[in-house]
Amino acid sequence: MKALFFIPFLSCCIASVYGQAATDSLFNAPQPLEIGLHFSIKEIKKNKSKKEDPYISNLLYYQRTPGLYDSIKIKIKGRGNFRMQGCYFPPLWIKLPKKQIEGTVFEGNKKLKLVLPCNKQSDNNALILKEYLCYKLYEMITPYSFKTRLVNIDFTELRGKEVRHFQLKGFFIEDLDKTAERMHATAMEQIKADPMLLQDTGALRFAFFQYLIANTDWSRQYQHNTKLIHLDSGGYIAIPYDFDLSGVVDAPYGFVSLVGEEELSIQNVRERLYRGWCRSESVTQLVRNEFLSKQSALLSVPDTLAGELTDKEITSIKEYLAEFFETLRDENSFRRNIIDHCRSAE
Repeated sequence: MKALFFIPFLSCCIASVYGQAATDSLFNAPQPLEIGLHFSIKEIKKNKSKKEDPYISNLLYYQRTPGLYDSIKIKIKGRGNFRMQGCYFPPLWIKLPKKQIEGTVFEGNKKLKLVLPCNKQSDNNALILKEYLCYKLYEMITPYSFKTRLVNIDFTELRGKEVRHFQLKGFFIEDLDKTAERMHATAMEQIKADPMLLQDTGALRFAFFQYLIANTDWSRQYQHNTKLIHLDSGGYIAIPYDFDLSGVVDAPYGFVSLVGEEELSIQNVRERLYRGWCRSESVTQLVRNEFLSKQSALLSVPDTLAGELTDKEITSIKEYLAEFFETLRDENSFRRNIIDHCRSAE
């Protein structure tokens, strides 16, 4: 396959007022944040297609201290494609006016993604927890990752004169510009990207991680479920997101996605397929050993959701992740499943 070259564009200028801080109240706290939202799902989905301002003014309620709630004025809009069309609860963009968030847990964040369960069934909360787990795994693998914060959501759906109440699990994802700022980098926007321009070790960590969670729903060339940053010190890094079609999540609506017109050789999302681009043998072995050295740490990440997921669910996830390390450890299996499947840019 021929490499696709691109001309990068700066997505936006990062304001110095949101410079790096010693602490981040929103993303550094381990416990879920209690929040409340009231909005019309119908209005969110209708407004997403507006060419003018699709954002809707709203209020976000949050627990400031145990038993004490406060509210801030926000703006929300729907985001995404598949989940926006195929799910009951739409994923959201949330804009946070600077004056509203001063002195709050949200200070330092201008914009957030909020990931919600897909459907109303009770097991959808477990699915969102498993997707959140994928983000925490990647944070363990590399600092070039999105920070996340689990939230318990008291959601009231407005349906004209009728209202519906839901207790949902969800999580916030930091905005790309803030991630880039933390990493001393610039957030990039482009249509196509030559995968060989990416930093070698970063590209392999990305690909090994996707194989770990059995996710094929991504493309670095077309930035499908992938964001790109350019380091001030030089080099491009790809950052993955949206893992609901991965084998770790194993959602009932999950399917093996097509990226462009590429038909993959697997039949279901629980099957692993390596889709990384070929790198030198020495760098590949370096990242292989890096993952093996982190096996215990990565397999302990599901335990952080004890009390949120059942013991059976946690054990099942750990056993599934352990299969990845068995592949890495065995030389024949590693070459058969990873080395022989890497894609050439030539």
